[in-house]
Amino acid sequence: MRPDRESWASALASADAAKVAALADRIRDRATVTPLAPPREGLMLMQARDSVAGAAFHLGEIPMARVHLRLTAPEGGAEGGAALMSDDLALVTRLAILDAALCADLPEAPEIEALMAQGMAVRAEVHARRALALDRTRVDFQLLSEDDA
Repeated sequence: MRPDRESWASALASADAAKVAALADRIRDRATVTPLAPPREGLMLMQARDSVAGAAFHLGEIPMARVHLRLTAPEGGAEGGAALMSDDLALVTRLAILDAALCADLPEAPEIEALMAQGMAVRAEVHARRALALDRTRVDFQLLSEDDA
């Protein structure tokens, strides 16, 4: 089962970069890639909300790249896109190509799904390590207030 489309780019970005590049380049070599909007990269102002008052505030600027394209292959075509907190426009373009190829259900779809599964496993491992690190910093304040007498 495929994950939600919103997570495809981040899963693929976490997969083996050389395999992602090779697969996207192979698809690009046999298909026509038409930009639907100019590729964009630069800094974006990141906004968050205070968890108590709900007031918006700006965290600062983050690098962002966005690509929207149409992929046309002999087997079919589809629109694809990717947006990533990154300044690597080549990577984001490749992710958009893979996104479109998966939407068009091109013959490479199983390979793309395998890369997504690999990337999701990498992300799950990172998440588990972060959760473990966070758990190690947890303090039980009730124990601090008890008398040892």
